[in-house]
Amino acid sequence: MKKAILGVVLVLVLVPLAFAAGDGAGGVGVFGSWWDSQDYGALYGGGVRFGGEIFSGLALEARVSYLTSETQDDVVEGRNVSTDLELVPLEAAVTWTLDVSDAIKPYVGAGAGYYLKNVDWKADDVIDEADDKDSVGYFALAGANIVLGRVVLFGEAKYNVVQNDDEWRWQGSDVEQKNSLDGFAANVGIKFAF
Repeated sequence: MKKAILGVVLVLVLVPLAFAAGDGAGGVGVFGSWWDSQDYGALYGGGVRFGGEIFSGLALEARVSYLTSETQDDVVEGRNVSTDLELVPLEAAVTWTLDVSDAIKPYVGAGAGYYLKNVDWKADDVIDEADDKDSVGYFALAGANIVLGRVVLFGEAKYNVVQNDDEWRWQGSDVEQKNSLDGFAANVGIKFAF
């Protein structure tokens, strides 16, 4: 619950920046998201993005998403383990847009994020549950905007590198296992420019 409240507060603080950034060139968008993580499997969800142009072609953007995984069933050290993940990425990105044409504008960018996690972990003979820790990470992205007046359709590919260091305990002993969220993601959505 605390994580959800933090996400809402962050949105309320950052949305006005979309209107104030770069001489009126701001915007708000929504998107659907798919993330193929290395150890948690495929994550699905969506989010909001908002930001503005700092100067010609260079923009600053904030993103808040919610993603959830399908149940992952594995065998770890001879025990059946089931893992579900809820992930709330809070990200900031800097993008550079290439002015190729009036209608199609490709862009590249990079950013960093703080990743709020809620892991539901079950295993045979478990004494304690998993201690899931929020993480920090980085990403690179490339995409394209299709400009239709003030409405912009966009699609992008993203590669994420996320620090992840969870502690999993069973049989009275601590077993530290690192599950990686690293992997490719894709976002598709619509943005309203100001």
